[in-house]
Amino acid sequence: MQSSKVRRLIRLAAICLWLPLGILVLSVIRFGGLPTDAGLGGPLAVGAMVGSMVLFTWIAAIPLTVALALLYRRARVLAYACGAVLAPITVFGALIGGLFGPVGIVAYPLAFSAPAWIALAITALIQRSRTNARPAESA
Repeated sequence: MQSSKVRRLIRLAAICLWLPLGILVLSVIRFGGLPTDAGLGGPLAVGAMVGSMVLFTWIAAIPLTVALALLYRRARVLAYACGAVLAPITVFGALIGGLFGPVGIVAYPLAFSAPAWIALAITALIQRSRTNARPAESA
């Protein structure tokens, strides 16, 4: 039993890498590549910049990823639709949030995950009302 929980956590941690990868791809497209000259630090400073960005954006991806994973169990089509709409918006939001520092990087994706959590709550209420409905009594 414990190994399945560990596997689920590792899979969730790996899935959360979509936001850092999205920001890296968007940065490469927007700025024409990763920074090569970082002053005196060189490659070490570039690695530190990219590493800190990956850490903060990975943490920021957790709320939306968890909401979509839970929504996937209840309504797969809705989970795909929410992911297709909210993921690109979240990538752009985290990129803009980077202007405000680590708090902004986490705040924007957290706010953009709210629609997925609302959809999850609504589907849970709908499924709960369906299971609580009494069948008609037979005569």
